[in-house]
Amino acid sequence: MMKTPITVLQELMVKFSQSPEYECIAQSGPQHLAVFEYRCSARGHVVSATARSKKEAKQEAARLMLARLAAAGLNVPAPYAAPCPPCPPAVGDGDAVAAGSGSRSYKALLKELCQEYNLPGPEYTLEGDTGPAHARRFTARGAVGAHARVASATTKKAAQQLAAQQLYHYLRENLARLTEDFVEEDALARAHERAMERYVEARADAPHRPDLAQRVADYHLEEEQVNLGADALEAASPDAEPETALQAVAGALGLRVEWHSLPAEQGGSLTLVRLAPSSPPLVFCARTREAAAAEALAYLRLTMKFRDQK
Repeated sequence: MMKTPITVLQELMVKFSQSPEYECIAQSGPQHLAVFEYRCSARGHVVSATARSKKEAKQEAARLMLARLAAAGLNVPAPYAAPCPPCPPAVGDGDAVAAGSGSRSYKALLKELCQEYNLPGPEYTLEGDTGPAHARRFTARGAVGAHARVASATTKKAAQQLAAQQLYHYLRENLARLTEDFVEEDALARAHERAMERYVEARADAPHRPDLAQRVADYHLEEEQVNLGADALEAASPDAEPETALQAVAGALGLRVEWHSLPAEQGGSLTLVRLAPSSPPLVFCARTREAAAAEALAYLRLTMKFRDQK
């Protein structure tokens, strides 16, 4: 039987005559949908993790600590030496991992893992939402067959991503010998290709291009195209050039990317990028093409997040 992260971390710390420290630092949500956050400290490192039970949160915190120690050069046994994204910096910032600009889509990874090893497809349900309108927290449940995880965040999509992340790591750890040939970067590339294939098929069935409003509050793309754009954003590699990512996302939304250059008053020139057709025009300006593309991507990301909260 495979050892749990808590056991592996305890055995590792014994070699240094030390013990890891655990602390339950937060509990949120109603009693029947409570979410617990555990903090783990060891060798000068601190990580935190959330789950629907204290036991699962503690195990997840131990797993994250093992990955952190492995990155610091300690000899951590497989599969716990696998790299993981940085932990949220503060309590309540549950979507920092899932929705950060440098993160990867665990929903896409989980879906690819299930397809490759003939597991039931992941399913997501909204379990509840709490808090005032300006500080809403959503609780989502992700399930693969009989396995399920629940997570909460400030948006529905971020909560789903966190649930998918917990499920993905659980399956990789417990099926380590069977999934050792699963390459995450290849899986993300396949997810991106499928998203683009769906876009091409959708464009063949509905070739019109909807207008895009300048104000986020007036954003009114059709649901299918919003989903395609969101898929393209999620599937984009964190290391991709902003221009490449913008081209993929704009294409999924049915928009052209047009580049223009204007002379600047203080010398040099300004780069303009326009997403067309849109009414009123969507134009973003910066000193370089990369910076202009990054501005446009930031706007689209904010728009998708707003749409997801509605």
